[in-house]
Amino acid sequence: MFRQHRKRRSTNIFFVIFRVILSLIMFAVLLGGIYSAYKHFSGLDPLKLDPQAALSELLVGKIPQSFLGVLSSTKVTRSLSDQINQKILGRQQNKEILEENPVEEKSSDLAFRFLLVADSHSDNVNLSKAINQANLDFPDLEFIIGLGDYTDVGTIDELKNAKKEFDNSSLRYFLIPGDHDLWNCRNRDLAPVACFNQVFGPAYQSFTFENFEFMLFNNSDNYMGFDGEQLEWITDELERTKTAELNGTFVFLHEPLYHPSSDHFMGRVEKELVSQAKAIILQLKAANVKKVFSGDIHYFSEYEEPETKLPMVTVGAMGIERNPQAPRFAVVSVFEDGSTEVEDVEIR
Repeated sequence: MFRQHRKRRSTNIFFVIFRVILSLIMFAVLLGGIYSAYKHFSGLDPLKLDPQAALSELLVGKIPQSFLGVLSSTKVTRSLSDQINQKILGRQQNKEILEENPVEEKSSDLAFRFLLVADSHSDNVNLSKAINQANLDFPDLEFIIGLGDYTDVGTIDELKNAKKEFDNSSLRYFLIPGDHDLWNCRNRDLAPVACFNQVFGPAYQSFTFENFEFMLFNNSDNYMGFDGEQLEWITDELERTKTAELNGTFVFLHEPLYHPSSDHFMGRVEKELVSQAKAIILQLKAANVKKVFSGDIHYFSEYEEPETKLPMVTVGAMGIERNPQAPRFAVVSVFEDGSTEVEDVEIR
């Protein structure tokens, strides 16, 4: 029997180097494709995600929702005296924390604080937790501002269930709708905001508190953006603030007017709305608006619009579903000079 002898192939160092470089290039292209695909379909930049929060969300996602509901469904009721004691304890704890961890002094005194919530998507357990936790940890809160998407599809029952949680709080609240809060009425050939109007009232409004102006816009309709009537109202309100001797003006919307790392901003559905958003940004800058707050992208971030340098904030989502971060809310501290500090708070 004859054996076939195979000649051993000689190794060329240049060929080896070429193969290694080619492999690295192919691997980089693959990673780039995955990165681009994730950013496109999620609307978020994975390089800016918190790895710890992402891992936490992955673990939470593996727990059956029915089990989570059982754990969270029991509502603890306390007497008025218990609530007062808890608030006193909260003040003492906050004072101790500040004494142990002194922070840089602000050049201006604190005027007040308020709570910002967004995107609960019918997760009323977490909505309730957020409000209760905020009340305990920040006993000097003055009111709540909601940035939309309190429901999954905007039925009257869903909206009423969310309203119960706001009504149960000890704070006044001012709400604007999100795109999910419009779905049911739109699908029934009604005015998209009709269901929200029926349960919560006006879809946009303004109010003054401690000589600060709060303007709540409604840009939740991804197909229409701002209608003519609201655009006229916005122009009139901003002109009024220019002549009023205010300490500052803040603006609140559901959908961001701009975002540096997400495509989930105004105009992603109807591209012509991008120009409308840019026009609003210029108006806000001309009116010396201090900061613009929005929700919708399910991610907390602070940034500036690059052309006008208008400060902007997006608030993280309270719901578990479709959330790259752990459920959260925000607390805004407003100072007499119009400056603000926004605290991103995870729901316990």
